Amino acid sequence: MQRPYEGLSVVEAVTGAPYGALRLAAAMTGRIFADLGAHVVQVIDDSGRFDASPAPENGAIDRFLSARKSVVRGDISNPEFTSRLLRESDVAILDQQAQRAIGADALPKHIALLTLFSGRQADTAGPASEFTISALGGLLNMVGDPDRAPLRLGGHQEAYALGLSAFCGLAGLLAGKRSAHEALTVRASLLDTVVWLNWKAVPLDGDAPIPPGRSGPAAEWQVVRCADGWVALVYQEPDWPHLCDMVGDHRLRQERFATRQHRLDNLVELAEIVESAFLSRTRQQIHQQASLLRLPLGPVWNPGEVIADPHNVERALFEKLSQFPGESHSVHAPRLPVLWNGVSLSAQPESGPATIAVGQS
Repeated sequence: MQRPYEGLSVVEAVTGAPYGALRLAAAMTGRIFADLGAHVVQVIDDSGRFDASPAPENGAIDRFLSARKSVVRGDISNPEFTSRLLRESDVAILDQQAQRAIGADALPKHIALLTLFSGRQADTAGPASEFTISALGGLLNMVGDPDRAPLRLGGHQEAYALGLSAFCGLAGLLAGKRSAHEALTVRASLLDTVVWLNWKAVPLDGDAPIPPGRSGPAAEWQVVRCADGWVALVYQEPDWPHLCDMVGDHRLRQERFATRQHRLDNLVELAEIVESAFLSRTRQQIHQQASLLRLPLGPVWNPGEVIADPHNVERALFEKLSQFPGESHSVHAPRLPVLWNGVSLSAQPESGPATIAVGQS
């Protein structure tokens, strides 16, 4: 089957430290294009400004983001190096430092420009991490105990969301009917992406009250213990009778829990009652019971359990990548979570990331 972007040439050229937010975002953008058939060249900044030796825990990240790509190493800020790569490309994914160093004349007509900030702050070159941007965008104020320090999201969700944003912008640009000579730029910032992800916490009215955040024990939805872990206690107003049936504790049917407002006034006691019932049940048992009653309770799984989950296995959500020589552990990667004309596209590369000489395909 021909993939939708076969014949398209894409180059990732983002400067900065390995595993920085913009480099991860660019790699995610390129990974989606690669899964959809494009020839993607991932340029690893090997200028010596940063320690390029990957930590052991980052090996799976490299495998995941480099699948189906060709990989080259060099100084991205050296225009003689990058212009040769970009001469025959259709799309480039860049940061501002790379864009300035390469120059407009050497760039393809379609580019995605990734930044940490946007607007007047887009040129800000100060150090900032995904954690910094999450704090500025309000994500760290969503959940947690107000008496504890905020916790960062697991993995690199912010950077990957930026990568998806850049891909969507480029996909729309490539699908548009425009002049063959028209040069267009997709601009995507990490802060804008985080604010969009956290849109419910952004007041639309200047006089609106600040949304509550990090409510801890006062939050309507709690995470409670069970026999072998934790379960997120999530339910809507119509779900309350079913939750009472599932928990099986007569105290939940008392007057102090009869309405939503009553339950909000007695949140701590409500969570204690549910938790006391769940302590004798496993996550799997709770999940099965909740599914029968159509309750959106969320067991907290670890990565291995997510990969082995029967539903995810049936949907082929994860694929096992071919092991490289000398590797002792298998690496699983999620397949592209969309269908193309009703067909699921595999994330499995025909071979590992290829190292190529500059100017060769």
